Amino acid sequence: MRQHDKKPSNASQVAKWEMNIMLADIDKKKDGLRFNITSNNGQIIKLKAQSDDERDTWIECFKKCNSLTEEDDEEVFTGESNQEASYDELEPNQGTRKRMESDAYILEKFKEMNISKKKKDYAMVAAIDFGSAYSGCALSTTNSFIKDPLDILGMGLDQKGNESLKVPTVLLVNPDRKFVAFGHRAEDQYTDLLERTPGEAHKWYYFSRFKMQLYNNMKLKKSMTIKDITGKKELKAVDVFAFCIEYIWNTLFRRAKEQITNLNEENIHWVLTVPAIWREDARQFMIEAAKKAGIDEERLTLALEPEAAAFYCKSGEIQRRASKTVGGLGSFDTGARFLVVDLGGGTVDITSNEILESGQLKEIHSASGGPWGGNTINTRIWKLLQGIFGDKTVSEFIAEHRNDYLELARTVELKKRTVTSDGKMRLEIPRSLIIETQKSNPDTIAEEYKDKVKLIKNMLIFSPEVVLKIFKDGIDKIIMYVHDLLDQPETKGVSTILLVGGYASCDLLKDAMKTKFNKLTVICPLDPDLAVLKGAVIMGHMDTPIVGRIAKFHYGIAVLPGVGQAEPLTSTKEEFQIIIRKGQPIKVNDVVTGYDFPITFCKEEAFIQIYASDDEEPPQIISQDNCRKIGQIRIKLPKSRMESRLKIGISTSETEFKVVARDEQTGKCFEGVCSFLN
Repeated sequence: MRQHDKKPSNASQVAKWEMNIMLADIDKKKDGLRFNITSNNGQIIKLKAQSDDERDTWIECFKKCNSLTEEDDEEVFTGESNQEASYDELEPNQGTRKRMESDAYILEKFKEMNISKKKKDYAMVAAIDFGSAYSGCALSTTNSFIKDPLDILGMGLDQKGNESLKVPTVLLVNPDRKFVAFGHRAEDQYTDLLERTPGEAHKWYYFSRFKMQLYNNMKLKKSMTIKDITGKKELKAVDVFAFCIEYIWNTLFRRAKEQITNLNEENIHWVLTVPAIWREDARQFMIEAAKKAGIDEERLTLALEPEAAAFYCKSGEIQRRASKTVGGLGSFDTGARFLVVDLGGGTVDITSNEILESGQLKEIHSASGGPWGGNTINTRIWKLLQGIFGDKTVSEFIAEHRNDYLELARTVELKKRTVTSDGKMRLEIPRSLIIETQKSNPDTIAEEYKDKVKLIKNMLIFSPEVVLKIFKDGIDKIIMYVHDLLDQPETKGVSTILLVGGYASCDLLKDAMKTKFNKLTVICPLDPDLAVLKGAVIMGHMDTPIVGRIAKFHYGIAVLPGVGQAEPLTSTKEEFQIIIRKGQPIKVNDVVTGYDFPITFCKEEAFIQIYASDDEEPPQIISQDNCRKIGQIRIKLPKSRMESRLKIGISTSETEFKVVARDEQTGKCFEGVCSFLN
């Protein structure tokens, strides 16, 4: 089924959206006009008729389509992707379908199905780098990419100061829970509210540095809420993320239309960056937020941030070699192995890769890292300010002088990136904080800090000893982690460490890494904060940029005996049926395993629970002690069939699981829907 805004002039005209309605559910709304169609793989289309009769006519039409497909044994169902699946032809005069000859043959059939998301011929790729501290967007047309992969246009989101293509990840929402502003505009409008109408300002929602809540929440749900900067008001997290993505999406599309007047939404392929160490549920959360923001999932892919940066730096070195401006590094030659250390605001993400002859990347060690990003330095600086001026004084300053606090927070963020190896740092302090401090301490500076800092007018000057102490713990953790990673047998032969991300601009950190790993090539591009964003654009143009991954955990499944939710882990005695072993190399889009299980004619859906375990050896039995449920596979079954067995094949794309199921009785194939969010 295809939907156009108006009657197409020819059959090949691009549709607004497409859906495979085979086995779809139809849900009528109480108003007598609206109805929703939910496809076999979870796609939802919301429709509205002009009258009750018209709605009933449409619904009857859809039901007839469904009944025809259920009775036709020659049809193969593959969900909404319009992909062709292989199946056995009936022999002459044979009333039943031939049975598959062996499990190996079944797996070959699964491999013949391209169950990965097909990339269409898009006119443009646009990327959104949604960061903990800063966000940005960029694009390139297909034609420009062919000529020069680095011909990437960064789109300024509000142009304040023209200092960077990135803006603070800050959102302002009004008391009616409607979007107002994002980035610098959100900061400025909120500050203006605090100055003009402080009583009213506290009714508004102001969100900053909220991305890490997806990493920290071990039981992520669609319904989760996050608190704004005051800690007193909260909104649904998916709405907060969707507001931000929708603003970036609209801004980029509007400006792209200025360059290409006949550009349509369907002509753009979107790439959204995510940290490599995020769990499956956090990645799916970002997909859900993007969908709510208006981006069609069929035109969206996720890119792991360190890998995106690697493609950008690889393209840069190739271009420099072509222009003969540099040579001899060999960091991105065929067979070269390297680490990418993405030093973001929230997390430090590390991937280990090898360059293949095709130019694609193969993961040689599973992505890892931790919450040691640049925000930890901000936290330490604020803790130091509390010691210098007094905890109570700083708390009152934050509560009573919100606009000055926001300005100081921006100053702290920028100063952190400019600290050099000699440890010099100066910080301009708002006059309101000094006045608040002098109410309780005429000397302003606490006694224990008088030899460590100086306050000259409103400039706070730190001694090198204090500055180095602020950074030492975080830098030591990063260095120790990288050192241990390089000691692993899988990373043998790594010759280069690539430093990217906003925190990579800090000379103190760069110098420490170069000193510790002086036998390796340590590279930091001139624009480390844009490497992820521009690399995501490059990856969006590539069909399969990553060809192999290493499993982070043992992954296993358990088939539920009936329809419904899983039993609690404490009561289940299900066997942990392993599908992927921890440390196992996985070829992207290849079927990694196949299972079959009985299904009865009374079941309309099959549910398969997915579990993960970090133990050295895979567990035998599923329990709360040794594994965690990470999601489930839902397979909707046809209504007209007999008892049979269902065979499933599971593969992984660059960032997610894919499932194809086959009913042995009929030979029909289905896409399973992997859900990692409750």
